Amino acid sequence: MNRLRQLLTLARSTGQLRRAFVWGSFVTEKPFPRDLDLFLLMAEDFDRQFASLPAIERSVFEHEHARLLFEADVFWATEAIGEEELSSWLSVYQFSREMVHCGIVEVIFDD
Repeated sequence: MNRLRQLLTLARSTGQLRRAFVWGSFVTEKPFPRDLDLFLLMAEDFDRQFASLPAIERSVFEHEHARLLFEADVFWATEAIGEEELSSWLSVYQFSREMVHCGIVEVIFDD
């Protein structure tokens, strides 16, 4: 849970995070989930601001860095993809590698 908290804190510190979704072993009853699977929906112009982020924030969005630092597979897109495309992406993430339907959870921030 600490990895998820740290990763989301960094993503939110950009001021551009709009929605976050978690799936895979992290949303099961496994006592020690393996890697963290995460999709971050960012503000529409985030990709233009990406290069100017501090290195630690940028590492969240660079797949290899996120894998090494957080043991996480982070996927992201901007709001420009639209709701229909977002729904399509999330429907894919709701299946395991073995094509078994599994849960996906949207993280709701209470601030």
